[in-house]
Amino acid sequence: MQALLYSVFVYFLAGLTMENNRAVFLHYLVLMFLVAYFGSSIFFFLSAVASIPEVANASAGLIVSIFLLFSGFVIYPSNIPQYWRWLMQINPIRWANISFCNQQFSNGYKDSCIKYPNQLTFCKGNPAMTSGEAYLIYAELFTSVSGKPYVPYIILIGWTLLALLMALVFLNKIDFSQISQSVPQINERKFSKNYLYDVEVYSRSLDGYMEDSTESGRYKSQEPPKLATSSTIVISEGENGSVGSWREEFRVEVESEHLTIPVKPITLTFLDLSFFRCGKVTKEEAIDFENISGYAKPGTMLALVGGADGSAATLLKCLSGRKPPGGSFTGDILVNSTKPSADFSRSVGYAEQLDAHQPYLTIRESLQFSASLRLTNVISKTRRHIHVELVLDQLGLQYYGNHLVGSLRDGTGKTFEVAKKLTIAVELAANPSILFLEEPISGLDSSGTSAILSILSQLPVSGQTVIATVSHPNTRALSYFHQAIILTQEGRQAYFGPVGLNCHEILGYFTAIPRVPPYIQTQNPISFVMGVTGLGIQRRRTAVIDFAEEFQNSHLHEVAMKVVNTAMKNKKFGKEKDSNMISISYNYPASFIRQIGLVLLRTQRFLWRNVNYTYSRFTGCAMIGLLMGSLYFKIKYEDTYGVTSRSLYIYMQTILIGVISANNVIPQIGTDRLAYFREMRSKMYLPISYPVSWVISEIPYFLVATLAFVGIGNGMAGIATETATDFLAYWSVLFLFTLCMTYFGMMVTFIAPSPILAAFLVSIITSLWVSASGVVVLFSDIRFYRWMYWTNPFQYAMSTLTTISFYCDTSQCQRQCSCPRLPDGSYVWDRIASIRSLSQERTCTDVVTLAGMCTTFAVLAFLFFIVLKHNSSHAH
Repeated sequence: MQALLYSVFVYFLAGLTMENNRAVFLHYLVLMFLVAYFGSSIFFFLSAVASIPEVANASAGLIVSIFLLFSGFVIYPSNIPQYWRWLMQINPIRWANISFCNQQFSNGYKDSCIKYPNQLTFCKGNPAMTSGEAYLIYAELFTSVSGKPYVPYIILIGWTLLALLMALVFLNKIDFSQISQSVPQINERKFSKNYLYDVEVYSRSLDGYMEDSTESGRYKSQEPPKLATSSTIVISEGENGSVGSWREEFRVEVESEHLTIPVKPITLTFLDLSFFRCGKVTKEEAIDFENISGYAKPGTMLALVGGADGSAATLLKCLSGRKPPGGSFTGDILVNSTKPSADFSRSVGYAEQLDAHQPYLTIRESLQFSASLRLTNVISKTRRHIHVELVLDQLGLQYYGNHLVGSLRDGTGKTFEVAKKLTIAVELAANPSILFLEEPISGLDSSGTSAILSILSQLPVSGQTVIATVSHPNTRALSYFHQAIILTQEGRQAYFGPVGLNCHEILGYFTAIPRVPPYIQTQNPISFVMGVTGLGIQRRRTAVIDFAEEFQNSHLHEVAMKVVNTAMKNKKFGKEKDSNMISISYNYPASFIRQIGLVLLRTQRFLWRNVNYTYSRFTGCAMIGLLMGSLYFKIKYEDTYGVTSRSLYIYMQTILIGVISANNVIPQIGTDRLAYFREMRSKMYLPISYPVSWVISEIPYFLVATLAFVGIGNGMAGIATETATDFLAYWSVLFLFTLCMTYFGMMVTFIAPSPILAAFLVSIITSLWVSASGVVVLFSDIRFYRWMYWTNPFQYAMSTLTTISFYCDTSQCQRQCSCPRLPDGSYVWDRIASIRSLSQERTCTDVVTLAGMCTTFAVLAFLFFIVLKHNSSHAH
C-alpha cells in the first residue's frame, strides 16, 4: 500500500514515461515495493540485534549512509576508489537505481542525439545513439547486465531474504533480559551487613508479632518492632573493603548542632467533598466520590480504601490540591483552619504510583535536586545536604546513594522496592508536612510491603501526616495506619475512623451493624469487611446494606463531624485559592537563575552519562566522516565528474548530519519527559527551564561531533582545507546547521503528542527540504514550491558550504590564475555558481538567515512546550 501510494503521486507528478502500454510504470511499482520491503527488513534486523533504541538509531544511520553513498548517485562510479568498488557492486540500492534508470531513459527518451548536437553535453561524441542511451553511458549507469532486467530483482530479493533470516536467527539466539540497557552497568556489591541483619530480624519479629496478635484477638497498644533507628551504629563495607562506623558520629553531630529541618505540623480538614465528571461514552455525569468528610492530624497515617476504579486516587489528588482536569470538584478543605493558598503545594509531598525518575542521576543527586528546588532559601546548603543524607538513611538507601537510578542492581532482586523507596525519598527531600502516596505497596511482595510500611510508620514520629491509597489491602498492611476512609462502590463514605491493631476497630464497627453476616474467626478481617461492602475480589456482588447511610447515623460520624465542624467554625479566611489550589501566582522556593542552573546541570548529566547516545553520536559522526573521506579521497577537478562528485559530498554530508540530528533528539526528550511531568506536578521549577536546558546542553556535544566529521571527512576529501579560515568557516556553518536541525527536532517533538508522530513529521518535512534545496532539482526548475526553497535550512547550509569550498575570485584572473578550470576552459566556480544560482555576496546573508532560523526553532520550541495542552503535566 505504501509503495502504491508513493508511486502514484511521484510517478505521475514527475511526468515519468508511460511507454510500452504502461509496463514501465508497473516495473516501477514492483521495484518500489521491493525496495520498501528491503528497507523494512533491514530495520527489522536492526531491532532484533540492538539492545536499546540509541544503538539501533546509530546503526540505522550508518547503514543508510552506506547504501546511499555507494548507490552511484552521489558520486560517479569512476571516482570511487578501487578499495570501495566491491561495496558498490553488492549494494541493492545501486542495482535498483540502475534498473529504474534503464527503464526510464531507454523507453522514455528515444530521440536521436543528432537533434541535440550542442544542447546536451552527454550527446557529444554519440550522434548515433538516442538521448536516453547517451545519458546512461554518461552517468555510468549502463552496465554489463543492462540487458538482463531480472538481475536487480534477484539482488533485492536476495538481500531481503538474508536480512529476514538473520533477524529470525538473532531473535532466537539473543535475549535482552537486563533492565535499563541504556544506562551504564554497575557491578553488584555486597549489602551492608547490618542492613541485611536488620531486615531479617525485623521480618521474623513482625511475623511473630502479627501471629500473637491474631491468636489473642485483643487490641495491644505496643508498636511493631522497627529497623535500626538513629541510635544504632551501622557498620557497612565500602567499595575498597574498608569498614567504618561514621553514621553514629554524624547523627550526634547533627543533633548537637541543631542542623535538622523541623516539620511544620498541619491538620488537614475536609467537609462534603464531591467530584463529578462527564462520562466518555454516555456523556452522563458520573460520580467519583460524594460527600466525603474527615480529617488528618499531624503524626497520623490515613488510608483511603475502596470505591470504584480510581475513586480513591481521585480523592487523594483533590486533597493534595491536584484536582484532575475535566471534572467538577466541590467541598471545603482547610489547612490548619485556613483555606489553602497557592503555596499549599510547598507543604505537601506527592509520591505517584508511576516511579518516573531521571535514569542518569544517582539516587543521592535525585534527592539533592528535589531538595534544592523545593526547600526555602532560608535553609543553607549544608542543612539541605544533611537533610538529604538523613532521608537516605531513613529509607535504607545509603547503600544505593551513588548508584545511577537506571542501573539499580541489588543482591536480593528488590528492584521495585528500591524504586518505590526512591519515589518516597524524593518527596521527603522536600520536608513535607503531609505526604500523599498513590498505592505505595502496589506491585511489591510481602517483604517489600513490610519494609515500605515500616518506613512510613516512622514518619508520624516527626509530626508528618501520611495519607495513602491502598486498593487491595490485607489486614497486616492496613494495621500500620491509624485511621481509614472506606468508600462504597458508588463513591460514598462507608467508614471513617480508627483502624486498630489487626483491623480490630474496623471489624468491630461493621460486625456491630444489624443484618451484616456473622464474622467467622478464621476469616481475614479486612477480607470480610471488603466482602460485605461489595469491594472484595468478586466486585459484582452488591453491598448487603446501605453502608453510607449507616455511617451517617453512626457514633463514628458524630465524633468526626465534631472535629470537622470545630475547624470550620474557627476558619480563617486567607488568600482565596483556585480549583486546583496551585495557581499561576505560585511562588517557587528557588529563584529563576537557580532553577535554570539546576535543571541545566541535570540535563548535562543526562547527556554526559547517556553513553549510548552521546558516544554513538560522536563515533557515528567520526565513522561517517571516515567513510565519506575515504570514498571522496582527493578527487580532483579534472573533469565534470570530479567537480560534481565533490559538490555532492557537501550535499550528502548535510543530509546525513541534518536528518540524523533531527531524528535522534526525539527519543531522548521522550525518555526524559515522564520525569519532567512528575516534577511539574510537584511545582519544582518553571516549565520554560526544561526546554532551555535542552537547547543549551546540546551545544558542546555538537561542537565536538561536527569537528570530528569535518576534520576527518573534509581532511581526507580535501574540501575546504586550503586555509585555516576556510576550515573554521566550514565547521562553524555545519555546526550552526546541525544545531538548527536539532532545535527543529525539539520543536516538532513538542508539537506532536507522541514521539512516533514527531518522527513521522520530521521525516516528511526534511524530505521536502532536501528535495527543494536546489541540488537535485535546480532552483530554475522549481515551480510552485519556490517558497520552500527560501524557507529551507538545507538550502542555506548547502549554498554557504559550497561557496566556502569552491569560491575563487575569477574576476581577477587574466593569463595566469590559480582558480581550477574544467577541460573546456571554464572555471569550476563559475560553472557551479551558474548551475546552482550561488553568489559569494550571499554568504553572510545566508549565515545570518540560518542563525535566525535556528533561533526561531528554539523560541517556537519554548512556546509550543508551554502553550500546547499535551505538554501539560495534567495531561499525563
